[in-house]
Amino acid sequence: MRSISILLLIFLLLSCSHKTLPYKNGPSMSEKNIRETFRPILEFMDYKPGMTFADVGAGSGALSVMMASLMDNSAVYIQDIDTAILNEKNIDIIIDYYSKQSKKDLKTVNNFHTTIGGVDHTNLPNATFDLIFSNATVHNFTAIDSIMTDIGRKLKPGALVFFRDSFKNDHGETEFCSDPKCGRPLLTIDEFMTVMNRNGFKMVKRAPDMSGYPVFGFILTAN
Repeated sequence: MRSISILLLIFLLLSCSHKTLPYKNGPSMSEKNIRETFRPILEFMDYKPGMTFADVGAGSGALSVMMASLMDNSAVYIQDIDTAILNEKNIDIIIDYYSKQSKKDLKTVNNFHTTIGGVDHTNLPNATFDLIFSNATVHNFTAIDSIMTDIGRKLKPGALVFFRDSFKNDHGETEFCSDPKCGRPLLTIDEFMTVMNRNGFKMVKRAPDMSGYPVFGFILTAN
């Protein structure tokens, strides 16, 4: 059995106190844990202040806002397909919560946007993004070729998209997602690379283990 990632462990520990949170669909993290979890990811992705950033498949957006608390002067797009989970009222509460925790007004530090997409499209603006990140989504994409093609349209020339996920036969994973609420089949890394290549992407960065999961960075070869 694969070891539980640091990030997932934090979720499990802190989700127990979700009733005390002002926002719905946690999790929550302390400022220290946010720095320890997300700063290495941002550094790996070569994030720079002023970038236009999107988190695709962001769920409630809590993690997106946590990551954005380490950003500066950026447009931050929080994207998902589930309107029951992602909504602007809850995002405002999340932003206020982490503004108080970080002792800075995140709405003045960054410009936040909430975007609802579909299973085969993101609804993000075309040719806009310096950086796109997507966490634990690859195995949940039911129209994976369509969504990858769509993501490619959203990138500026030379911009990168990063995926962090679990894969079959990697870090002890088996055929299906180990989350009992998910249970979807996992791709192998080779199968994932085949998907990316046929949709015009070339891998340019790879971290084999970042908080328990690999992270892959791609550039659109047509760019």
